[in-house]
Amino acid sequence: MSKEYVQQREGAYRISGTRVSLDSIVYAFLRGASPESIAESFPVLTLEEVYGAITFYLGHQSEIDAYLQE
Repeated sequence: MSKEYVQQREGAYRISGTRVSLDSIVYAFLRGASPESIAESFPVLTLEEVYGAITFYLGHQSEIDAYLQE
């Protein structure tokens, strides 16, 4: 069974079921933050959701990097 961790809503990528932007997770990840520390920074997210968001980013890196540059 597959689970969606990221949704695109109103032109923005968000962690499914939350208002947390994928941007926030990606920027923290690119700064070298561990998934555990990212999860601590966003108490609404589980560690699984953080890993799911990072996996989504890595799987769609060129598309998300282009989105972030806009």
